[in-house]
Amino acid sequence: MNIQEGLIATFSIFASLLIVIIVVCLGWFLVWKLFLSRFKLVRELLSSAQSADSPTHLEGSSEAKSRNNRKVRRD
Repeated sequence: MNIQEGLIATFSIFASLLIVIIVVCLGWFLVWKLFLSRFKLVRELLSSAQSADSPTHLEGSSEAKSRNNRKVRRD
């Protein structure tokens, strides 16, 4: 085996690993955006910052306050 074949083999190994890493990262990103980010447990495990626009965090918003201040009509 000469040097040129060795370089081609090394390049093909590194290119293959790079493609695999890119595909895994892209897959993780898509799964995170479409599915995993909706679960509070997963967000806490990954210690990601809680977003204020999340529907599970309405305690401090004006929507939650107005919902709690509504009068219930009992006839």
